[in-house]
Amino acid sequence: MFYKLNSKENVLTPKLLGYLGLIPFLASSLLIWTNQAHQYAVQSLTIYAAVILTFIGGVHWGIAVQQSMNISNYSVRYQYIYSVIPSLLAWVAIVFFNSSTLIILGFCFIVFWWLEKTHYQEHLPSWYLQLRNHLTLVASLCIVFGWLGTL
Repeated sequence: MFYKLNSKENVLTPKLLGYLGLIPFLASSLLIWTNQAHQYAVQSLTIYAAVILTFIGGVHWGIAVQQSMNISNYSVRYQYIYSVIPSLLAWVAIVFFNSSTLIILGFCFIVFWWLEKTHYQEHLPSWYLQLRNHLTLVASLCIVFGWLGTL
């Protein structure tokens, strides 16, 4: 027997997990400023940011799969394309790692947040967009703070 959660419970779980997902951003960006963990923290922040960018793209892959029967092939095609771009950019940022990598990743967070707000808002629930506002703000600030610690 399946237990169906009410919508408040359905929203609580991803919000809690989303906010818990900020812990590696916060910890890594702070540890960058220490001598003992500096290099590890730079790698940690870079890799985690890349992983989360990939996750953001994955959300849109899921939307495309779910809506593939309800919208035109043209719209679904662009949703699929959009869904893999964050992963590709994250991969490039890691492969060509340099002093600009964190800023590039932070910029990607802002760009993909803006694209969701302007082009994909009708495909996303309002609670998700609100959560993305909070998570993107904190993640981006952590990335910038961590990058400043590398200068």
